[in-house]
Amino acid sequence: MNRLTSRGFSLVELAVTLVVLGLVLAFGIPAFQSFNTTQQLTGATENVAAQMRMMREVSIATGTTQTMHFFAGTLGGDYHIHNAVVGGVWRLPRNITYYWGAGTNSVMVSTSDGRMTSSGWIILQDPQGNRDTVSVMASGLVLTQ
Repeated sequence: MNRLTSRGFSLVELAVTLVVLGLVLAFGIPAFQSFNTTQQLTGATENVAAQMRMMREVSIATGTTQTMHFFAGTLGGDYHIHNAVVGGVWRLPRNITYYWGAGTNSVMVSTSDGRMTSSGWIILQDPQGNRDTVSVMASGLVLTQ
């Protein structure tokens, strides 16, 4: 068998390929994990805002006051809606928590006309300290920032 006509990869070529692949994975996995955490934070913020909008719509439709509590780990979830009995209970994604700084509310109440009894923020954060905010206006407007 002639050496010049043999097919396949040499051991050196295979080693270089594995080193390059290892470097790509070493830099790619942490970046993907950071991206995933950022997306979880954004998704959790959008979910909280959507539930607050739904709470407002239900209070207008039924003509009753609806209350949403934000407390980590209560009643099997991290936030819930109720008026007489506890309704929906939801959990935040893993590693996403509340930030209890100035202006953060733990209770939001929507009256029968769709207005909120107070303005405030619901601030969520990830382990790196990145924060997203749900702003609630007294008029009932709910925004994410």
